Amino acid sequence: MQEYVTDAIVLSVHPRGEADRAIDCYTEQLGRIEVRMIGGRKPLSKLSPHCDVGSLVVIRLVEKNQFTLIDALRAMPSRILSPAALRVIGLIRALAPKGVSDARLWEALKRVVCGSGESIAVFFKLLGYDSTSASCEACGENPVSLFSLPHHEFFCDQCGARLPESDIVYCS
Repeated sequence: MQEYVTDAIVLSVHPRGEADRAIDCYTEQLGRIEVRMIGGRKPLSKLSPHCDVGSLVVIRLVEKNQFTLIDALRAMPSRILSPAALRVIGLIRALAPKGVSDARLWEALKRVVCGSGESIAVFFKLLGYDSTSASCEACGENPVSLFSLPHHEFFCDQCGARLPESDIVYCS
């Protein structure tokens, strides 16, 4: 059994079982991981209030077959995230591989959550998708303005209009 204490940014929270929660987070030391919060859905949970989407938290984890959250403390006061910050969080959740740490990606994500903006194009580059040299997957036109999350492909405005709104991210 190994214990970790690290900074993390919560990417998503969803129910698991009757009383637990699963937290998808990006950590400074471990990269993107999924953490189990035992009793996180109970009304008197001491950990749940600290783990909202977009929260910068200091977490203590134990790893034994899976990561389990032992303690969490919000590192900055809660704030309402901008739509751009929420898009970046969704992009990281969809494209960042689990268990791979990237210091540049961590620092850029931390700046976005703390309120100083980074362009979403910066995150595409950090994740290995450069929209400046990409062409539309359907028609070959340049420049591109949309990215399909399920297919990991760039599209122009015209071709991207045919895709479901929930599947696309604006990359410019």
